[in-house]
Amino acid sequence: MKKYICIILVLAFCMSILTACGEKDTSGKGFSMAVSELPQTFDPQIAQTQSEKIIALNCFDTLLRPDENGILQCLAAESYSVSADDLTYTVKIRKGLKYFVSEKAKAFIEEKGGAIPGEITAKDFAFGITRACLPETQAPDFVLISAIKNAEAVRRGEMSKDALGVKATDDYTLVITLERPDDGFLFSLSQPITAACNEQFFDLTAGRYGLEPKYTVFNGGFYVSYTGSETSVKISKNTEYKGANVAVPSSVNFYLNNDINSVAGKIKKGNYDCGFVDSSSVKVLPNSVTKTNFTNVTYSLIFNLSKEEFKRADMRHGLVCAIDFDSLDMERARGIVAPRYLLSGNTVSNNDVSQAKYDVQGARRELTEAFSELEISTLKVNIVCTGENESIAKKIISLWQKNIGVELNGTLNVLSKDEFYAAIAKKDFDMAIYPISADTGNAVDFMSIFESSKEDNFLGYNSEEYDRIFENLKNNQTSANLTYAQSFLIENAVVTPLYFDSQYFCVGESVSGIYFVSDMSNVYFYKGRKQ
Repeated sequence: MKKYICIILVLAFCMSILTACGEKDTSGKGFSMAVSELPQTFDPQIAQTQSEKIIALNCFDTLLRPDENGILQCLAAESYSVSADDLTYTVKIRKGLKYFVSEKAKAFIEEKGGAIPGEITAKDFAFGITRACLPETQAPDFVLISAIKNAEAVRRGEMSKDALGVKATDDYTLVITLERPDDGFLFSLSQPITAACNEQFFDLTAGRYGLEPKYTVFNGGFYVSYTGSETSVKISKNTEYKGANVAVPSSVNFYLNNDINSVAGKIKKGNYDCGFVDSSSVKVLPNSVTKTNFTNVTYSLIFNLSKEEFKRADMRHGLVCAIDFDSLDMERARGIVAPRYLLSGNTVSNNDVSQAKYDVQGARRELTEAFSELEISTLKVNIVCTGENESIAKKIISLWQKNIGVELNGTLNVLSKDEFYAAIAKKDFDMAIYPISADTGNAVDFMSIFESSKEDNFLGYNSEEYDRIFENLKNNQTSANLTYAQSFLIENAVVTPLYFDSQYFCVGESVSGIYFVSDMSNVYFYKGRKQ
């Protein structure tokens, strides 16, 4: 017997030698990523910022998840089917899925006299989606599930949550009924808003769900393990995980970094394993760094709408139409929304968006009328920009001098990036060449920037007509409605797209397996490996 044991031990030793000499085990390493802001919540139903969604997607198993190629795969769902009329989605939930309950969460539950959440069932997903439709939740991504039967009426408080087209027909069957077909609904089932939520635990938190790890129970390959810093948040491998995507890394640290220009250098040095880098910084990275290009920035001419002269659409339109954009050294953007943005889970095309047309005579007529009503004879226009757009700004001023003449005095102020954003915030400009961007890949999110009530409406634009157009786009996410919303802003010279620019998702040279899909908030770490 001892002889056989020795043989087994020798074989095991030889296997370990072969492993060491062959393919190196690169599992179990920790990772780091730069983010522009730290999460304020771990509640997937109200996740809004880039870091909140990234952490939610890695700490909660959604029903579906995109793979590296963007193809949706089952995750918490074992299978699903869609009815012939595209209105009924029947999802079978995997059996044996469990919540991860940290020691602090257990202590909180015991203190409150509650029960430790156990197996995840269809009821948990039904409750999570229902929560996202309630008026008190105000889920930022509600638009993704707005096609569910009676969802909009429930959100407005006009119908009871019991009328919602979401039902758990048994422990492992979830049935979702839509009011109208939605081509992107399967994509919605891969997003945090449709994650599971344990109703009993949620009620126990009394409004504190997701505010701290002890008020959150996770069900993904990772869980939030550290939040005691103003500069970082840590997620760690869930060793109790029973799902389809077991995490390879031991942990991921998300470090606060407001300066995107510094991210590339820190990836190069190995301080970060991955992060998003702009087109001017990516050049410092060697070819050994993996760089995934995606277009999410639209450099545009904008006006200071707080100034009386630029509140007038004819003044803005006249100035824009006096510019021959074909003479500028750039490939002109087709629309405000960049080409790779998503609409209902599908890639958007912007080829039919109206453009401001070069028309010197028409521009002079509009400006003459605006000058007359404002009782002015000349107009000073100061353009602010950063260094990369200095040449374009100079050409615009030269075209004004040629086409409008002495009535217009164009000046240029080239600023550093910090100075530029400070000038925009203080409204210390007349016109600017501004990079419009959004963290999410959703075209509706991008266009929401111009809503009158939107907090990040950097223009201060206020238009009841645009709000109505945007509301229609939210409720009916078609390419035609997206085109119309963009054309309205362009034709009224609120935004004049100049050119598209890209950012890059960069992964360090010793790293593999980390990927993102279309959206800055869709970053997945569970396959990550590092030499």
